[in-house]
Amino acid sequence: MTDEKRPTPATIFDYLPMGDIDTDSIQEDVKKQFKRKFPKKFFDLATYADSKTEAGYVINLDGRTLKTPLKNTLTLPTMRLASAVCDEWNALGEFINPDHLPLTKTANSAIEKTAPNKLHVVAEMVRFGETDLIFYQQNTPDGLAKLQELHWNPILLWAENLWNVKYKTTFGITHVAQDIKILTQYEADIAVLDEHQLSALYLLTTSCGSLLIALAYKANMLSKDGVAKAAFVDEDWQISQWGEDEEAKQIRQFKLAEIDSFCTYLDLLKN
Repeated sequence: MTDEKRPTPATIFDYLPMGDIDTDSIQEDVKKQFKRKFPKKFFDLATYADSKTEAGYVINLDGRTLKTPLKNTLTLPTMRLASAVCDEWNALGEFINPDHLPLTKTANSAIEKTAPNKLHVVAEMVRFGETDLIFYQQNTPDGLAKLQELHWNPILLWAENLWNVKYKTTFGITHVAQDIKILTQYEADIAVLDEHQLSALYLLTTSCGSLLIALAYKANMLSKDGVAKAAFVDEDWQISQWGEDEEAKQIRQFKLAEIDSFCTYLDLLKN
């Protein structure tokens, strides 16, 4: 392949969304993914190397440094993450499909969106924590109530013991205000995270609808399977009662894949 016909990494990244999730548009995203046209793979080998300008690692595609959508160098904080990003680029087939580059998309989001807007992201996460999914439970039907109790109450107990607080829960959807001490604690713990930790945690939070589920995973209180079961309690119960149609199945698989990738990203940030 000649250099004249070889797209630059920056050009390729114009095709890549940066990781944000709009849960209201997931159904449309699933439908559109089969209609998109992707650029052809233009490189033979993705490798990583020490960054010469800052702490971390850069990704090279046949020796050309990979860029973010805003043309910044994609610098990753751990060797494990850099290696995994190389793996997903090397695993590409004939075309560059961004759906097959979930770690790269999260890294883009960390660098381009989270880093320059850290205070806003922290505030958004605290807002999620104030109206957390697991505060709003059901007492009927009995099967759903028991499933919520099984998967949500251990998370609440863990968090209460960790921060020495007491959460307010309710049956239904009427808003319950949490103690300001809880929100202050959230802010203090989240604000110290770097942009990569914060971005992955934010995306996991929005995917689950629960800051506590995301924090429980980061603290090794939940496994990936535990995250999925806690996040999809209502859906799992409905499926057990009425089954699942093909479109709902595709949407669920899409969301589960997103959750898995964000959990993996958090894992790879650990040295």
